[in-house]
Amino acid sequence: VGESQSLRDQIEALEALKPNEAELKAKAGLARAEFPASPALPGLVDALQDAASLAGVELSSVAPTPPKASTSNPQLAEITATVNVSGGYFEIQDFLVRLENLVKGSDHGRVPPRSVLVRSVGLTGGESNANRDSAAAASAAAPADELKGNIELLVFQLAQSSGMSSTPATPAASASPGAQVR
Repeated sequence: VGESQSLRDQIEALEALKPNEAELKAKAGLARAEFPASPALPGLVDALQDAASLAGVELSSVAPTPPKASTSNPQLAEITATVNVSGGYFEIQDFLVRLENLVKGSDHGRVPPRSVLVRSVGLTGGESNANRDSAAAASAAAPADELKGNIELLVFQLAQSSGMSSTPATPAASASPGAQVR
């Protein structure tokens, strides 16, 4: 009797949603667009490069892992990506904000929205001038306030029905100043 009442309540709740079906399907489609069906790593690297350029940091490397089943949602797969950047404190902070906003997409024609979670951030200061010889310090000194950031991201995609192990590992990408990481 209790199970029957529960089913009736569920049917009633679903029938109440029926007038909004088109709107709900459109919202579901937009949400699904945040999760590509494949790793789409070139698009992810483009999005990271765009965010770095706009924030004023140098993106030096992106190292993604192969997708694995998500621990939070069985319909999703997770890609862990380690990103290394360098720049000032406020520029790196701006980069982190831009990472959190990748879900909005910066250029929908080229870089689709992505669901990204920043898992950890490690910052280290640049090498002090006292530890370098004077010639090296004069010629290639990094600004005193430059930081190196090591950022671990969790990037989501739709789970593959055939399993996650079939996706090959992708080598780390690196960039030189002003270059586009591909």
